Amino acid sequence: MGRMITVECDCGFFKDDYMYGVNMAYPKVKKHQTALAKSGYYGKQWQEFLNNDPELSVNAEYRLYQCTSCYKLISEYCMDLYRSSRDDGCYYTPEPDEVVYHYKHICPDCKKRMVYIPISQKHCLYGTNDPEELVFCPKCGNIVIAKLSGFTD
Repeated sequence: MGRMITVECDCGFFKDDYMYGVNMAYPKVKKHQTALAKSGYYGKQWQEFLNNDPELSVNAEYRLYQCTSCYKLISEYCMDLYRSSRDDGCYYTPEPDEVVYHYKHICPDCKKRMVYIPISQKHCLYGTNDPEELVFCPKCGNIVIAKLSGFTD
């Protein structure tokens, strides 16, 4: 079951919900995103990797990404490529050491690099001081609150 993450700022300007993790459609989504990548939708490099190595899988879980320049937030499929002997094609998502290639997410607004914001269960319940889990408001630049707001199926 996937999660919904609500991100809100005290400045009052910004509040939004983002999908995070995997949901019941994950196997179907993973198959579809893999087919898109093989067709060249995610670039020639991903197409070549997947067509030349049938043991690679696409991580199609939703993740939160933030632009390093304008702080835009988006929820997108991870699209990292991984190899694992434990992958049964269903709901398995890789451990960090199983990732072979990281997909580079680009901001749709300013075209700068986006970084993955790992929202842990602990972060959702208690907040965080972990620099890798900090989320910034796209309007004022202050640190915002990211919390679990529900589940998706």
